Amino acid sequence: MQRTESSPNGHQQLQGRYSRSRRVGGSSPIIKCLHKYRTDRRALATFGLLLLCVTACIRSSSAARIAAPPIHTKPYRVLLVVEHWSDPYGLVVSSETDKFQPVAALLKAWSIPFDILRLDHQHLDATYLFRRSGGIRYGAVVWLADPSSYGEQDIGSLEAATRAGIGLVVIDSRALDSTLGKLLGLKFKDFYTSTDIFQVTKQHFITRDIAAGNNVLPPQSHDYSNRLWVQPIHAEVLIAQGQHPVLTVNQLGSDVSAIWLGSPNLSMLCESGFWKNLLFRSLVWSLGYVVVPNADYGHRIIFELDDWGTSDKGFLSYWRYLEPSEEIIRRDLIVPLQRHHGMASAEVDTGYVDRQSKRVVSPWTRKFTDLYGLNQDYASTLRGLKNAVEAGVLDIESHGWTHMEPNLESPPGPWWTADLSGEGSMVGWYAEFADQRRGEEVPAVTQIYHMERSLAELQEDFGEQALELKPGNNSWSTSQFNNTAGLAARVGFGLFHGDKATYYLDHELVLDMANVVPDFNTRYDLLDVLKPERWPDHPDGPVILGFHDRDIALDHNFMERLFAALPSNYQTFGTNQYIGIIHTQISSFPDSEGLHLSFAQDSHYCAYFANHPSSWQLWLSDPLREQLAASHQEVSIDDKPTSIREADFKGETLAIDLPPGLGIHSWKLEAAKNSKEP
Repeated sequence: MQRTESSPNGHQQLQGRYSRSRRVGGSSPIIKCLHKYRTDRRALATFGLLLLCVTACIRSSSAARIAAPPIHTKPYRVLLVVEHWSDPYGLVVSSETDKFQPVAALLKAWSIPFDILRLDHQHLDATYLFRRSGGIRYGAVVWLADPSSYGEQDIGSLEAATRAGIGLVVIDSRALDSTLGKLLGLKFKDFYTSTDIFQVTKQHFITRDIAAGNNVLPPQSHDYSNRLWVQPIHAEVLIAQGQHPVLTVNQLGSDVSAIWLGSPNLSMLCESGFWKNLLFRSLVWSLGYVVVPNADYGHRIIFELDDWGTSDKGFLSYWRYLEPSEEIIRRDLIVPLQRHHGMASAEVDTGYVDRQSKRVVSPWTRKFTDLYGLNQDYASTLRGLKNAVEAGVLDIESHGWTHMEPNLESPPGPWWTADLSGEGSMVGWYAEFADQRRGEEVPAVTQIYHMERSLAELQEDFGEQALELKPGNNSWSTSQFNNTAGLAARVGFGLFHGDKATYYLDHELVLDMANVVPDFNTRYDLLDVLKPERWPDHPDGPVILGFHDRDIALDHNFMERLFAALPSNYQTFGTNQYIGIIHTQISSFPDSEGLHLSFAQDSHYCAYFANHPSSWQLWLSDPLREQLAASHQEVSIDDKPTSIREADFKGETLAIDLPPGLGIHSWKLEAAKNSKEP
């Protein structure tokens, strides 16, 4: 018999024969053969279907193994817990009265957002640590408090927060609360003094720079300070001084740790690169990531030229000179700055105190021969300053309104008619924000009036929004209600610089940047003693160097001599650029997959970035970096894709370069939506 089952027609013939056989009710061999054929065919079809299902399951299982798990990051914000804050209103942080100032200043310099919880006025509980939705509010808690008793503070809420993912960094604290000690895996034992050398006892992300030789262990041979002796219970010791732990970590979960740092005091965190590096890397480890300005502050300097527009140069015997003209400003300021790709700030007074009319008038209308026979032409000065602004080498900032005592009438005045060889020459009359002549502070309402007049008239004269206030004569009021820096923040300044004090300002915080932003002064006749090689290291903020319009008036080669006196690797930095950087508000979206950051640059403090890009450096902890590298990632800036390579994840940092433009910039690092799994 010819086989036909290999074709559809053959199959129909067999089915016909099978049907006929059934009709006659036979059970011949051919019928049995046909029945077996049908059974085998069904089995084969069933097996094929099963094979397809198994294959799909295997592929699905394989894809599940290949696909990286979703990455959720911690909130990019720190809660700074302090024992005491001298300002009852929680506004001004002073290096003289607030022990925690060095840490707050470093957090601000590093652009790490933070809130301050003060145990002297606030009660720690879950409301500070958790959002209404139940998620954590902070990525890490930095604990600086060291009381003998924590009273009714709810330290248990901190334990719950660590279970939810908040990291803990405790610095210079005995951690006497039992719950706090349990989190750290430590127990305070005693105080001690030792000159033994430090030793790295365990390799870790936090100590990597030391192991690599990039940050040497500090010598201890002459350090007799009292230190805290803690006994490890569960914690691992990363650095020790003999038998005494110096740095410990207690890993509470896969991405949660409690770190204890036994620095001699908090000020050492600013003064010592070793301790500062340990704090920074502890924060990266605890948060998972940190975003810092990509600026070489260690070789950056801000030039500030004071006294533009003031009246005293025309009548004080010890401060007389010709206000620089348009031509002098072009030749002796603009050209040298352009030649060295430099930038400077003019600290301007817009209120000219006129003894003849006994009024405050505009300096730019003054054209006269002064008491010493010099032909003063302030209108020419205005043109020169405007030319420098247009050339892009000058920021216009406020030196106050008049540079003079607001009360010119009361004894020992009136100043208007005082002999300029006697009472009228007294230095105290030429300080605007503190009454040096009478030994009093200037009332807040008067200071605010002078600041607002200065801001309004600088806008009128130059079309510029001043963001820095530099009080004349390095004189200002410091009490709680008359604090000049606090009042400057209220009217909208972003930086306060008083020769020997620099404050970050916004409407919620007035922060002393001592030991982060160093400042010096020089003169045309003091350049030989400037000695930049003796300046302290300043990797977290630029040097601010002050001098005067007087210096280019009396020495037309001053700017070239100044550049020659500086190290060749120093570059200038604009005041408004620096203010824009430290006021950029960085936040994250921890509920999203991947790493999503936003950079808010407003039109007031960050106006510099309207026409300039900004650059940032993203530090990644090892665990987060490995997670990000485990799957194909794509990066976008303002929802526009940008390239990233696998090699970019081999180091600890990534560059983030934002385009010019104000508002909110977004930076997203997330799994590619259409990536092909290997």
